[in-house]
Amino acid sequence: MTFFLAATSPAGESFWEKIAAWYQNSLLRELLTYFEQRYFTVDFRTYNNFTITSQTTQMIRNMVLAILIGILLASLYVAYMRSVPGGFVRALLREGADTPEKAKTLRELGYFRSPMIRRELTVGNSLRMVVRYHDPKDLSIETEGQNLQTDAKKHTRTLKTGKKLNFLSARFYIPEELHYRADIRFDSKGSGWRFAIGIAIASVIVAALICIFLPDILTLVDGIISLAAPK
Repeated sequence: MTFFLAATSPAGESFWEKIAAWYQNSLLRELLTYFEQRYFTVDFRTYNNFTITSQTTQMIRNMVLAILIGILLASLYVAYMRSVPGGFVRALLREGADTPEKAKTLRELGYFRSPMIRRELTVGNSLRMVVRYHDPKDLSIETEGQNLQTDAKKHTRTLKTGKKLNFLSARFYIPEELHYRADIRFDSKGSGWRFAIGIAIASVIVAALICIFLPDILTLVDGIISLAAPK
């Protein structure tokens, strides 16, 4: 059991129980409850030509919220990819690190103290498609399927998930033939944090409008069906 699960207050409450108790009496909960009831509650009426049960109402509401959460998470992921791994890629491109001889260390690129970049280089998948590395101090590395002449190229490898790297000596670069892919995949224009915030605000507004006006739309549909029905 982790420290946080085991940690208890003098009254015997765990860390998460204290958080839950705080949330139950917090202004945050009151605000979320207000917005949920005011903007994200679907209040269907009685219709002449079809019936919407309480289960269907709940399902529609949950579907709207699920789509909203999916859009929010996707926009945040894209913003993270363009800003964090993307920043690292753009730094390599700016430095002209396109060969093993021109490769740069994390310290030279200003990312030595970045835990997110270290994670992406070791257990992530985002940089594997474009970033290559070699470590002059790791004499056990051999290039897969090739016999290259220079010492720098001899110690070149692609990134692999779970691969332990010596961040003091490992040098990184993007081969010239992968520059176009790197530019397209990690272009900073139009998909940064401002873009994610804009998408989040727009998505929340659209979801709220759907919940508010969907009953009116169904009332209009019900009326059209009644007018079109044979007398």
